[in-house]
Amino acid sequence: MTQTNTAANTSPHTMIPKPDELDLDLYQAIVRQGGICMQRCSSCSLHTHPPRYYCPACSSPQFTFAPVSGLGVIYSYTVSHMSVEPAWQALVPFLTLVVELQEGPRIVATARNFELPTVKIGMAVRVITEAKGTDFAIFWAEPQ
Repeated sequence: MTQTNTAANTSPHTMIPKPDELDLDLYQAIVRQGGICMQRCSSCSLHTHPPRYYCPACSSPQFTFAPVSGLGVIYSYTVSHMSVEPAWQALVPFLTLVVELQEGPRIVATARNFELPTVKIGMAVRVITEAKGTDFAIFWAEPQ
C-alpha cells in the first residue's frame, strides 16, 4: 500500500495567499471560529462556496459566514506525483480532493492520513481547517 506523505501536522504552505474581498471575509470567519465556515444566505439559508455577493438561488445580498459540520464525501480527486513547488516536493505523492459537504457546497482540500489504494469517490471524509495567521486557512480532508 502506498500512503500519501501528507502526515498530520505537516503543512508545506510556506507562501500564504493574501485573499481579498469576500474571500478575505470567509477566511477571517474561519480563523475566528476555529473551524470550517461557509457563506449562508440570510434569506433562503443556501450555503455557497466560493463566496458571492448575491445568493445564486434567491439573489439576496444578505449573508453570513456560518460554521458547517465539515462532513462530506469525496466528489473527485487527483494524485500528484510531482510538484514544481519546493515545499511540496518531499510530500509527493499527495492527494487533492474535491469534497461535497453535507451542507451542499463543494470545496477543494488537501488529503492527509489516507492510504492511496483505499480512496474512492463517495468515501466519507471530514474537512478541518488550519489557520495561517488571521487572514487565511488551509482545508485538510481526513478519512471519517
